[in-house]
Amino acid sequence: MRELLNRKQLYNAVYEIMEHKLNLPMIADFKESARLNEDLYMDSVMILQLILHLELELGVHIPDEMLVPKDFHTVSSLLDFLEGLSPSSPLKKEKGI
Repeated sequence: MRELLNRKQLYNAVYEIMEHKLNLPMIADFKESARLNEDLYMDSVMILQLILHLELELGVHIPDEMLVPKDFHTVSSLLDFLEGLSPSSPLKKEKGI
């Protein structure tokens, strides 16, 4: 059985990816209001890497046409985007993982 990830689980997943996969130097500034570019110092390449890791780690497909800059402005807007993915491509995770 599979379950949807809640906001806290998404927040933790994004944090883990930024800390351990992207080795983000400014991880201490990570919070929902943090701006990806200005506060966390993520450039466009790092954001693309983040998207790739989100797809791999969370088992979700994010179509290129869904990628708009406003969804990657802050951690909060990124979480909103991830929560709002269509039912045809929900964020799911294996129970117990």
